[in-house]
Amino acid sequence: MNVGEGWTMQTPRWIFGALLLAAACRASSPDPAISLENAALWSFSDRLSALQTQSCPNGDQRGFEISTLIDVEPVALGDAEDVAEALKGLEFRGGWALSSAVASFGGLSGLDVLPDGDLLAVSDSGAFVRIGFDQAGLQPTGQASIAFMQDANGDIVSGKEDADAEGLAYRDGVALVSFERNHRVLAFNYGLCGANARGIKVADIGSRPQTLGQSIRGNAGAEALTLDGDKLSVGLETVINGKGPVATISERGDALFARDSWLETSGVPLVGMDTSPAGLFSLQRAYNPLTGNTIYVRQSDEAGTRVLARLQKPLTVDNFEGIAVDTSAGPTRIFLIADDNFSKDQQTLLFVFELKS
Repeated sequence: MNVGEGWTMQTPRWIFGALLLAAACRASSPDPAISLENAALWSFSDRLSALQTQSCPNGDQRGFEISTLIDVEPVALGDAEDVAEALKGLEFRGGWALSSAVASFGGLSGLDVLPDGDLLAVSDSGAFVRIGFDQAGLQPTGQASIAFMQDANGDIVSGKEDADAEGLAYRDGVALVSFERNHRVLAFNYGLCGANARGIKVADIGSRPQTLGQSIRGNAGAEALTLDGDKLSVGLETVINGKGPVATISERGDALFARDSWLETSGVPLVGMDTSPAGLFSLQRAYNPLTGNTIYVRQSDEAGTRVLARLQKPLTVDNFEGIAVDTSAGPTRIFLIADDNFSKDQQTLLFVFELKS
């Protein structure tokens, strides 16, 4: 029925009352332009010990992981002229297409760098995927392992609604993982007990956070995740007024969408972010059926936000969803990984860039 059809003077009064009540509820909804200045925020340092113990109740007993060799095929970004136009603040250091005979390898989104230099990613099927990486040689080693996530009861996380892992932040052995559809953040003591790590709830974002001002669509949720000091932030794969909504997690585990923490994305959905001494680095992805993917890498600091890279055809590009920033080797390195959606028509691409001085 189109708006306006079927309304007569005989329309029951309770319908008008319901409409007036709904309007009043909308009018009294919290303004998402809240401030974090006086908010009690979740603290990684304060929660670390408890999370480590709760996630590994049986100590350092590591669970079963699938070890696999992966094919590592070098790929070029593009010709020199196109690369120079696309990269304003980055230098391309290497790119590879990764594949494996193991069906569980793929669907990679969130990404971080482990203390030994290997890469840790999370997949859409609820798994941790460790990718061997030689930092000195600046290339993948061809080895990987897959560990399926468990919930707080020790059961394997399964089903698209619960297992769609998207964002990752790793510190002190604890992997913080954001999930969309069932929008939440869980903590896993992956460093101590690997596949036996249980997912301990850190935040329950829900489908309609009060401080956002609108609902979150199932596949447009908690895509990006980062730790800035002790503060945990979650970014949504959606756009509101040209920006990417970012929530800071409160002490109670609520998502506080304070407007001053939202990222400038020029209307392109936010899919990843990571924090380093050089500032906040964010990843945005736009898709058009005719032109394919367009990927942006931005850097935000006290001086503002600037575009470091804009990747699109004819460059080699795919569904990049994960970003990790590493400064342990000296230069600031930026890793990007693509989610192949377990599709033969897409690739798991791994790119490495360095920030231009």
